[in-house]
Amino acid sequence: MAVPQRKTNKARKRKRRAHDAIRPISHTHCSRCNSLTLPHSICDNCGTYRGRTLLAVEDF
Repeated sequence: MAVPQRKTNKARKRKRRAHDAIRPISHTHCSRCNSLTLPHSICDNCGTYRGRTLLAVEDF
């Protein structure tokens, strides 16, 4: 069974975990209706993705 040779102090442990934070979700603007959308996904407001209408949404 593996056992650590020395105690890991708080500073070393916290330096190692400095990159583990959850990053905020990035948003992009739709090119057609300028509403906020998630990247690489269809716009919920107008149903377009990369300039093409993929989802029929009435009255956007």
